[in-house]
Amino acid sequence: MIRYLVVVTLFMTMAVMPAASAAEPDGATVYQTNCAACHGPAGEGIAGSFPPLVDNPAVQDAEFVRTVVTGGLSGPIEVFGVQYDGVMPPFASLSDAEITALIGYVQGDLQGSPVGTTTTAGAIATTAAAVTGSAERGEAIFIGAQRLDGGGPACIACHGAGGRDNLGGSTLGPDLTDLSARFGGTAGVLAVLANPPSPTMLPVFGASTFTDSERADLAAYFATMQSSSGGVDLLLVFGLIGAVVLFGGMLAFRRSRTSYVERLRSGR
Repeated sequence: MIRYLVVVTLFMTMAVMPAASAAEPDGATVYQTNCAACHGPAGEGIAGSFPPLVDNPAVQDAEFVRTVVTGGLSGPIEVFGVQYDGVMPPFASLSDAEITALIGYVQGDLQGSPVGTTTTAGAIATTAAAVTGSAERGEAIFIGAQRLDGGGPACIACHGAGGRDNLGGSTLGPDLTDLSARFGGTAGVLAVLANPPSPTMLPVFGASTFTDSERADLAAYFATMQSSSGGVDLLLVFGLIGAVVLFGGMLAFRRSRTSYVERLRSGR
């Protein structure tokens, strides 16, 4: 009986081990989920917004790719004579195994992909571009006057843009006034909204972020943004005024009253 149990246990252990080791990340899936919306489903990039990865010599440097994925990249770069000055945030949610698989894919199979190949994940921004956006509706979405179909929070909960903010106070995310300029126009904004790169946004919006019409409306709104002239932090101002009133009242109240010991000494 004991020998039988030992044999059964060994058999079950051997059966489970291959299944655990077989679940290795697929580089193509990692790319299409995290990179295709901005760099294109076939690595062709978006003109003026995101550089191409196909035939890009920098892609063949594995350590450089890993550094960009884990640490992000900002500042002007030049690829094939074209200047790009966008911002790529770090993808902290990717594991080492996923990054390794991603590097293998962009250095291998992606380089042989015919430019123009369409996939569901990579075509999100393209389909949104076919929708005519409304800056008025985009502003309503930004400030929360129009709710998102996916139930996500309003943009203004974390961001400011063009003078629209939470009483001028600090926000969780960066100001989006120059979002369209930073990402090379509407196409770049659509790509970013199709696949929000921020690790803070990912758990909030999940796999489904915005509908095509919502992306188009927001992109139209951001296209109208003008650089703000440095507004006043009203939260700070109100806080300082409140502090002055509070401490002033406390000081006046203290001076206007006589302590119990003083009253006893004066014979009151």
